[in-house]
Amino acid sequence: MLDIKLVRENPDLIKKNLKKRDQEDKISWVDTISSNDNKWKNLKQKADKLRNQRNILTNEIKELKKQGKDVEPRLKLARGIPSKIEKIEGEMTELKTQIDSYLTNLPNILHEAVPQGKSEEDNVPFRFFMEDPKKPNFELRNHAELLEKTDLADFNAGRNNSGQGFNYLIGGMAELDLALQRFGIDFLLSKGFKLINTPLMLNKETIKGAINFQDFQDVIYKIDNEDLYLIPTGEHPLISLFKNKTFHKKDLPIKVCTLTPCFRKEIGGHGVDSRGIFRMHQFYKVEQVIISAPEESYFYLEEMQKISEDFFKKLKIPFRVIEICSGDLGQKMAKQYDIEAWFPREEKYKEVTSAGNTTSFQAVRLNTKYLDENGEKKYVHMLNNTMVATSRAMVAITENFQKQDGTIEIPKPLRKYMNKKKKIGGIKNG
Repeated sequence: MLDIKLVRENPDLIKKNLKKRDQEDKISWVDTISSNDNKWKNLKQKADKLRNQRNILTNEIKELKKQGKDVEPRLKLARGIPSKIEKIEGEMTELKTQIDSYLTNLPNILHEAVPQGKSEEDNVPFRFFMEDPKKPNFELRNHAELLEKTDLADFNAGRNNSGQGFNYLIGGMAELDLALQRFGIDFLLSKGFKLINTPLMLNKETIKGAINFQDFQDVIYKIDNEDLYLIPTGEHPLISLFKNKTFHKKDLPIKVCTLTPCFRKEIGGHGVDSRGIFRMHQFYKVEQVIISAPEESYFYLEEMQKISEDFFKKLKIPFRVIEICSGDLGQKMAKQYDIEAWFPREEKYKEVTSAGNTTSFQAVRLNTKYLDENGEKKYVHMLNNTMVATSRAMVAITENFQKQDGTIEIPKPLRKYMNKKKKIGGIKNG
């Protein structure tokens, strides 16, 4: 969430940001926060004065006792102070709750270069890899149909045993999933990232530090009778590792990655591709996170983005990079890039990864700070990037490397993770 200091020092910046994000209905919140904050500060001053008065009285009582004088008048004054402080602190807590409820639902401050727009239609493609991919001279099969026909997946068993959105991957497809995971991790390790094995469940307090819980509560799975939630992305336990920690600036940046299964209730819209592996309730992701000083965070955003682009270039999957416009950008993001792979059967680009800079937005919630050169505590900036969501990458491979006989060619970097297999699948008798 936004730091209250920003509201105190630059409320006009927040209002301008809300206009750019097309959230003008929230502009009045800024004035409400400022008003409540002023009331909170006034109450704090009163409480501090009462504490100071209590300390003075305590010292006076000690001195009077030493002198053998009557302390009752001072004791009477001292006895009345705790209840006054308690009443003021109750009012402060109520105001703080109101302030935080507004701050939590205000969006992050956009980077000045973010393009203006209202929806995903206004996102800006600006870089391409293999911009004119070759078109196959045969009709591509839907990936779900192909995988079932070649005994690489069993969607009916997944649906019958667990429900829609759960699948069994078999043989070569299971190996391909694992190969993408291993290649993704090895790729990040070669770039200087440290691998972290994270919990797959987080408690509510921690989840609320990583996300706006109201926005995600219909998406994440809750464990019955436990204060635990299955993670929807490896980003959340990864950044939560740094909750309530303070670093020295010389120790930044911190580059970490993780491989986790991810669990989400929603799987997208209906249609021909809602069946299969593009959108699932359970899938694997390799995630990268960087913790940096504020002045370096946009440099590292570009670095993370390049890593993901290089990964997909190695796989020879055609893609384009888009910059997310102001109206489509998530609340926590100040700037975001998506990689959209080319899906030749539909002849369209579809998102496969996202890289974003949340600046201090998540750090404020998680209370993650660093000490600058002057010893002053400041919030770090947090960046995250889905290196690869294997389910979507597998569909991209299935379509871009599909052959007429139903075989799927394995991209060269993955073959060493698949016992040197060059292809999987194949439909007998056409």
